[in-house]
This record gives sequence, structure tokens and C-alpha cells, in this order.
Amino acid sequence: MDETVRLLVNLACSYRPGTIIAAEQAVDTYLAAFEGYRARKAAIDALYHELASPIHRARNRGGLFEQVELHLQRRHREMARLFQ
Repeated sequence: MDETVRLLVNLACSYRPGTIIAAEQAVDTYLAAFEGYRARKAAIDALYHELASPIHRARNRGGLFEQVELHLQRRHREMARLFQ
């Protein structure tokens, strides 16, 4: 997770058009490492928690973290349907 958070923070610091695609790919790669609903849900929650950290939020430019959070919500909904 640390590597994913570091990448997202770096992307947020250098926010440019198209950055959200790289951020979503990083999140998807991170989540793919977890098997099953509970493990992925825990990974999503941990990533939310890290991105909400004041240290990381201070470096969030261009609203990238908000876009990542929306992506995490979409992934969670998809996951909930898949694992029912």
C-alpha cells in the first residue's frame, strides 16, 4: 500500500490532465493483489484512510484524491455485485 499511496501523492503533486488515468490504474493494480471481498474491502478502507491523512491531503492538488475516492467507490460497488 505504501508504494501506491506514494505514487498517488506524487501524481497529485504534479497534477496534469490525464493524471486520473494513471491514478486509477495504480489503484486497480493495488486492489488486484487482494483475493475475495473482505480482503479487497479492507484494502479499499486502508487506502481511504491513508489518503485522508492530513499529511497527504496537504499535497492533494487538482482534486486527484477526490477522483480516486470516486473510483474506489465504483470499484466497491462492482465488487459487491461480483461477490454476491
